[in-house]
Amino acid sequence: MSVCFSPDGNTLASSSSDQSIRLWDVKTGQQKAQLDGHDEVVMSVCFSPDGNTLASSSRDQSIRLWDVKTGQQKAKLDGHTSIVYSVCFSPDGNTLVSGSWDNSIRLWDVKTGQQKAKLDGHTSIVYSVCFSPDGNTLSSGSVDKSIRLWDVKTGQEIKSSDKNYKDILAQLKIPLQQNCPLQEASNYITTLLISQQAIFQAQGALILRGEFINQSGIDLKTLFKQKGSCFLEDYE
Repeated sequence: MSVCFSPDGNTLASSSSDQSIRLWDVKTGQQKAQLDGHDEVVMSVCFSPDGNTLASSSRDQSIRLWDVKTGQQKAKLDGHTSIVYSVCFSPDGNTLVSGSWDNSIRLWDVKTGQQKAKLDGHTSIVYSVCFSPDGNTLSSGSVDKSIRLWDVKTGQEIKSSDKNYKDILAQLKIPLQQNCPLQEASNYITTLLISQQAIFQAQGALILRGEFINQSGIDLKTLFKQKGSCFLEDYE
């Protein structure tokens, strides 16, 4: 149902319909440990940032914390009233977030195992939850066809009308791949894939301030002009 690498990349955790969690040595492919305790399908696993704790969620409505070194269960977090689909640690490792069939998102204190907050707003199952890199914003995805952003400190949903909405979205964007020829141009860039085939139907197209460089680093602007495109900046 779920897999997650440890922060050092040496261990892979997997969860399954067989109700078990297994830890694997990535280099050898051998199983290192099996963690048993859940009474139903284990839906999700997530390593803490320091790699010492593994969190798991299950169809049995519970969340469990495991000591990675010993394989022993450290805590059992109860509160959800249905299947817990997803868990995710905050970047500092102090908070765990969970999303459930009961439409709720819950924040847990990792040290005490106590529920810190319950975030309501989704009208259907919450399948996935994820913290922003600074830990201040939470994102959730639901069967209600929405993705929502939450302020972790206040527990309030962040609306598109809020002043910091655009700043938060920018923070959640994914940086360019290291091998991308355009990476030095900008930390974040909008990429439009026109076609993977050598097919150009550009006659009559009006293009404003666009850069058209393929994955090989070749500038296609000249080709677009030859095919009949008009670059508006040429006429300023």
